[in-house]
Amino acid sequence: MSVLNKMLRDLEHRQQHLSTDNDRAVPGVAVDDGRPLWLNLLLVLSFILLCFAVYAILSRSVTASKQTATSVAQHAALTAADSPVKAAADKADIAADNTAAQVPQRVADAPQPAVIAAMPADTVPPDINEDRPSAPAMLPGDRALAQPNRGDSHVADEPPLTDSRSAEVPAQPAKPAARAVTIERAGLTVAQQAEVLMQQALAAEQSGELQQALQRWQQVQALTPTQSRPYLAQARIWQLLGQTAQSVQVLQQALAQRIVDADIQLLLAQQAAARQQWQQVTDLLPEQFELAQQVEYYGLKATALQQLGQPQAALNWFAQLVRLQPEQARWWLGAALAYDALQQRQQARLHFQQALQRGDSLSPASRHYIQQRLAATE
Repeated sequence: MSVLNKMLRDLEHRQQHLSTDNDRAVPGVAVDDGRPLWLNLLLVLSFILLCFAVYAILSRSVTASKQTATSVAQHAALTAADSPVKAAADKADIAADNTAAQVPQRVADAPQPAVIAAMPADTVPPDINEDRPSAPAMLPGDRALAQPNRGDSHVADEPPLTDSRSAEVPAQPAKPAARAVTIERAGLTVAQQAEVLMQQALAAEQSGELQQALQRWQQVQALTPTQSRPYLAQARIWQLLGQTAQSVQVLQQALAQRIVDADIQLLLAQQAAARQQWQQVTDLLPEQFELAQQVEYYGLKATALQQLGQPQAALNWFAQLVRLQPEQARWWLGAALAYDALQQRQQARLHFQQALQRGDSLSPASRHYIQQRLAATE
């Protein structure tokens, strides 16, 4: 009996020892006597992995939330920076709509800004663009109503309306088309403006509009006062219009500008010759140009010297002209008259004959005079 009790105590002691060892191996986990140890370890490892997975998911969620919060903050800052301008624009639109709903029409004669070329006022003639009128440019925010005046008395008593948008929002740029025209006009130099006006003057002169051509040449003269071409063109047009005094006045203006031009001086000398003012002709034709380039210039000078009773001086020029242009009968005739005045009959007769042989361009009166002189010197 005592042996049996001792065996039971030993068995109970072993069970308690095994229970104590299991409690030490896995603390806080109750060990089921019916499950093996490896299964318990597998469950514990699975639980640990599950905890790590949950932690990773929660960390990603927190990072995404922080990034979203940062983007929202940046967007809110940008929106806050733009909100004053947008609010002002919205306020201006609402004010403009209310004004259009309350007032039936804008004042018709309200001043409107116009696009003006950025050229100096002293270089551009006032009527340079008179052939191309353009309507004043409208502001982008202008909403003037194109309705007829209904005779409302309160509209006439109200002060001119001001555009609220122009007071709150910076002025918008002009329309692209108007800006392109402004840049084009502002980019023209004085020489380019003068060239445009000269082309217009020549076109008007060809079409028979002499007054318009004269006006364009006057504008060219204002832009280029030291150029001879506008003076010569005006003098020619005045002569076509029968205004000789105006032609002389224009040419004298060129001389006052100290313009040295053989054509200007020749025109003045021809008009003086038409008045039989031979001394003035010689004064207007000084020896400052090449003979080969100004044949008519020195031909008139030789004629004036002959009319003033200076045959030797005239003969010097006529002899040079004969050598330069032997086909011209008038130079032979001038030299013959100079020899005749100098009492050199043989040379005079020879030159009269040469003039008669080339006399297709001579007038009948000149041919008749030559025949008389030839008969007298036989």
